[in-house]
Amino acid sequence: MDKKLREEILEHAHEILNDEILLSALIEAGDKNLGSKIVDLRSIAMQKMDGELKKLKRSNQQVIATAYENLVGMKQVHHVVLKLLEKTSFDELITILNTEVCDILKVDCIKLALETHSSLKKSGKNISNFHALSDLYPTNFVDTYISQGKNNYTDAIVLRPTPKGSEQLYGKMSKHLKSEGCIKLKIGNEKIIGILAIASKEKEKFTAQQGVELLKFMGNVFERRISHWLN
Repeated sequence: MDKKLREEILEHAHEILNDEILLSALIEAGDKNLGSKIVDLRSIAMQKMDGELKKLKRSNQQVIATAYENLVGMKQVHHVVLKLLEKTSFDELITILNTEVCDILKVDCIKLALETHSSLKKSGKNISNFHALSDLYPTNFVDTYISQGKNNYTDAIVLRPTPKGSEQLYGKMSKHLKSEGCIKLKIGNEKIIGILAIASKEKEKFTAQQGVELLKFMGNVFERRISHWLN
């Protein structure tokens, strides 16, 4: 070997070890020199370590991506909550659902629906546009829609592909929606039952593998704000 080349290699040995392509080439060259009948345990060990390193890198990337998504989600929900606190009437809250709130959460449709209840008839003056901007549904509609016929279904929040019958909530828009997050609302000491349905045209926007803590928090804020106006 050329003396100058040898000195260069020795001087940059650490960089060579960090270069996966160069290191693989050296291992392959070593295997050829050893011959087909000799097993190089170091080569096997290094290949195993290389595979484990790549697996670890992928795992770290997934952790970082998940942490970033959680941070973005937290900022979005906090922004929505601040918007809700700014509103002084139920009408204003309804109005921003499919405008500002949709934009903040980066979704395509938000539906607030309440079950018919006598308490609604006694609501204050701040819901003059209620019937135009939201809908009233029969008793047990929320549980029926969230459970989709499954027995012993107790989850108050579901993340899933948009189910059959979603046009009951989203109307004509439903044919374009691919996934949804549904939050069961219990308003005014559970006197009024409702649902906050958030839907997207993206299939992976809402999946069962995602956490529900942020949506639960947002649902609690909705419950308290609506209760303030409807009771």
